[in-house]
Amino acid sequence: MALPAQSDPTVGDLARFDEDWTKAAAPSDGSHPDVPDGIYDAVIEDAQLTETVSTGRPIVVWKLRIRGPQAVDRVVTKNRVITENTLQYLREDLDKCRLAVARLSELPARLGELVGRPIGIEKRTKDGRSNIYFRWQQANRTDQGIITDDDVPF
Repeated sequence: MALPAQSDPTVGDLARFDEDWTKAAAPSDGSHPDVPDGIYDAVIEDAQLTETVSTGRPIVVWKLRIRGPQAVDRVVTKNRVITENTLQYLREDLDKCRLAVARLSELPARLGELVGRPIGIEKRTKDGRSNIYFRWQQANRTDQGIITDDDVPF
């Protein structure tokens, strides 16, 4: 990896903070607590296919911006490592995101379609480990052949 040249303006700009950096402490006042367990409305802000650092396995990483009812504008991350044992869970995740792919090899080119889509999520913590789960969307559109409350005659 090449080191940046000293004439690089970014390095020069950061150097002026060196003295303050040594004095700065990370806030420990709890001003950024974890998002509490619960059900949230969110929007998919980003979805990428990458590899895990430790094993090099493919992994889908979703960045989800919470829209409510609480923790508004907080961002949570959902990860799905892809193995033979997790394919069914990945398919369910994609179904819940309303993204149908005929072949898994299509996924890298199609993940960008998810950006901006609303999605229901649930955050659950068990034994100190937090997980994000996608929720099935409420059916409310007749253009998908789904009956809505407006269509019920009584």
